[in-house]
Amino acid sequence: MKKDYFVVVSEKLLPWLTYLEIIIMKKTAILICVMIISGFTTFSQKTDIFTMDAVTDFSLTLREGKAPNRLPYNPFHIEKEWKALAGDDLNFAFHMASAEGLFKGKPGIYTITLNTLTERDGECAYNVYVNDKAVGFCQKNPPTNEFCAPAMLQWTGVEIPANARIRVESNSYSNLRRPEMNFFEYARGRWTGVVFKAENPGITNVPNTQNPQYFSKCINVGNSPIKPEMKYHEPAQVYFLVAGGSGLKARQDGFGILYKPISVDFTLETSVKVIGLSDAGSGCAGIMLRQSSSPGSAFIACMVQNDGVVKLQYRPSEGELTKEIPFKIDGADMIQIERKQGSCIVSVAKFGETYERNTVEIPVLKGASMIGFFVFSGSEKEKEAAAFSNLRFFEN
Repeated sequence: MKKDYFVVVSEKLLPWLTYLEIIIMKKTAILICVMIISGFTTFSQKTDIFTMDAVTDFSLTLREGKAPNRLPYNPFHIEKEWKALAGDDLNFAFHMASAEGLFKGKPGIYTITLNTLTERDGECAYNVYVNDKAVGFCQKNPPTNEFCAPAMLQWTGVEIPANARIRVESNSYSNLRRPEMNFFEYARGRWTGVVFKAENPGITNVPNTQNPQYFSKCINVGNSPIKPEMKYHEPAQVYFLVAGGSGLKARQDGFGILYKPISVDFTLETSVKVIGLSDAGSGCAGIMLRQSSSPGSAFIACMVQNDGVVKLQYRPSEGELTKEIPFKIDGADMIQIERKQGSCIVSVAKFGETYERNTVEIPVLKGASMIGFFVFSGSEKEKEAAAFSNLRFFEN
């Protein structure tokens, strides 16, 4: 009988998943956040898109009464540096803040995107209301080491009547990881605006979740006889990838990759954990930008070894020898690749600490390419598995 490696993965990862759920879920059903940068034009509706800016289109008048956590609401304030609204974390820890604006778009069924800013002190809970009715469950951004990086939360199938009152709420929260004076720093629940995208006419029963499997193409690079497999664990928002392969070699690679095509600048950040299925202990996993699926293709990758060593490896062009830039940090659990104006920036850090960064220019990786997660066992006969969580991805 074929052994189900995802059962093995789940058993080995159970304590870690429990910890993850405490941190990123915490009594809410969290939607995977596919990260993008969205510009705003106040009260603009181009075809099927309508936008509201947090600073200019929402009132800062304090909402009376108590929030669902039974604590009084706290006032939002404007943070000019970020063009965002934020709660008062100093005087109202764990309280909800609230702001309200008038929807001036056409009535209909919409996908609502709340544009937020990430925070190292902890990711706050957010929700959107239409005429005092919540559009769905509260949501959080995935944990990140990037301060005030753009992120988004989405709810779909939301009916919005004409002249509806739109309310956004967020709380003040601490992940108890960053000491400050006699306690810890708090996050402020920053957000910059709301985007409404009209859905197809006649849709009235769309679930308030978005398909999380944004990375869906799963293939082998090289001639490994082991077919790669991917599963997405929705409650914990984790991608699992199982594959074999000899790894990133001098001129011929062999590994499994879960990817999506990309042609624009982007940021991909994730936590990675090598499960350790391979008896040889030579398994590796990470994230990679690659020109093609050819075994000798140009690429840049941030890879985490089974022993916790983290490396940047790259091949400047097809068929060349791979090159390596070591990181000083061992045991990093947050890794990131950015493509920005022709440069690739690879960053690693332990959660809550400052990123160590290296920049490499690879001209052939400026255009259409592949971005995603990879894993290999170091052997053509054995499998290795990895878990990728805390995903933050957006295209520029």
